[in-house]
Amino acid sequence: MSFSGSETFCHPRFAARLCWQDGRLLAIHVLPPTTAATPPRSPWGEALAAIIASFGPHALPWPALPLAQDRISPFAWRVLHFLAQTTPPGQTTTYGELAQRLGTSPRAIGQVMARNPWPLLFPCHRVIARQGLGGYGPGLPLKAVLLELEQAR
Repeated sequence: MSFSGSETFCHPRFAARLCWQDGRLLAIHVLPPTTAATPPRSPWGEALAAIIASFGPHALPWPALPLAQDRISPFAWRVLHFLAQTTPPGQTTTYGELAQRLGTSPRAIGQVMARNPWPLLFPCHRVIARQGLGGYGPGLPLKAVLLELEQAR
């Protein structure tokens, strides 16, 4: 099934717009909670709407989604995949810790996080600076909300 378009699902504290092209997930945009929801449109829409609504320490698991992996480098894929596998909800890691575990620099980790097309699925909001939150494309207030919802330590 080849779906192209977007769909927006809401949590009381944020919204997520998922963008699809030719049946592959291109991007997830984390948006303010004032963003209007749309009905599910993709084959995964109903499941994804439930995942966004349940976001927090006991969120529903993400299904295996067809991702537009060609949009990122093999290095970025390795970093994002490692992050998702090693930093569960409720935990954070720093740019430096992640860099050390992957044998690279904190700056390289920051660049991957800044270009992450699938935040929430690959939880770049869980990567923080040694002192403070660090950066987050959708804005630091939304990063703080996501961490609070996951009861991050």
